[in-house]
Amino acid sequence: MKLRCEPMNVEFLEALEEMAKDEGIERDDLYDAVAKGLEVAYTAQYGPAEELAVRIDRHSGDIRIVADGVETRIDLAQFGRIATRRAEEAIRQEISRKRRTMVYERYRRRVGQLINGSVHRFEGGDVWLNLGQAEALLAEKERIPGERYRLGDQLKTYLYKVEKSQGDPRILVSRAHPSFVRQLLALEVPEVERELVEVVAIAREAGVRTKVAVRANSPEIEPVGTCVGAAGSRVKEVVKELSGEKVDIIRWSDELEQLIASSLEPAAVTRMELDREQRKALVIVPDDQLSLAIGRGGQNVRLTAKLTGYQIDVTSPEELAEAQRAKARSR
Repeated sequence: MKLRCEPMNVEFLEALEEMAKDEGIERDDLYDAVAKGLEVAYTAQYGPAEELAVRIDRHSGDIRIVADGVETRIDLAQFGRIATRRAEEAIRQEISRKRRTMVYERYRRRVGQLINGSVHRFEGGDVWLNLGQAEALLAEKERIPGERYRLGDQLKTYLYKVEKSQGDPRILVSRAHPSFVRQLLALEVPEVERELVEVVAIAREAGVRTKVAVRANSPEIEPVGTCVGAAGSRVKEVVKELSGEKVDIIRWSDELEQLIASSLEPAAVTRMELDREQRKALVIVPDDQLSLAIGRGGQNVRLTAKLTGYQIDVTSPEELAEAQRAKARSR
């Protein structure tokens, strides 16, 4: 025959269930925390026991403690002030620990994905985003240069790392990471999401320009046009999210010469000399296309070098001839 449960026990458990809902932890984790807290309270009230276990009837609120083989029905009102306070502290600590573990596991599984958050505070150049039951750090170096944010702004970011810490897990996000562009493309291009088109390599200077090399895993698909979209509709959405950063979509090639030539477009490559041992490439373009191939501040060449893993020197017939004449004069 089940004894009538004291109202205080029921109210106590109802309050804790509400707390668990607010904290976003599972009911099983809640009751584990309560059991540990009651063990602490019992020890503070009656002294230590070699074997101690708490049994809670989740429907009735009936609480029983088994200490060294003796089972006792517990009314929470029987615990003194010190025991009650210690129990509350233990329960809060356990709930906090379980919440942190839950947050860590939830976001650890999402590393490599896009997540949304709202700007809710600033620390110097760092921005903290509210994710709901957690917050994420968008460090200054992970911001797109030139972007400005206001409190409440909704931001799309790339989750690249989750770290354990003494307190809440550190959830690290980026808008400058090359894979941010990869995930934005997957969002706008269903063929990338379904892996019919593969993003093979990305080279990025955040806020300025990105080169994305793609190839099709199906012969019926033209990868560059698929990613660009009709009238540039798909890549325009990516550029918009990147605050105007230029995005070049090029066709991947296993032939290094072709990959370099594609990356330097619209400049036309007339000749190329490769030193595969030193991983260097000398690229010759028409005289009137030299600045186009190099790009503003050398940006086009730098990104091509990042994309291919080769040191790339771009020159023109006139520059090459002048260099040869200068070399002859110095002899």
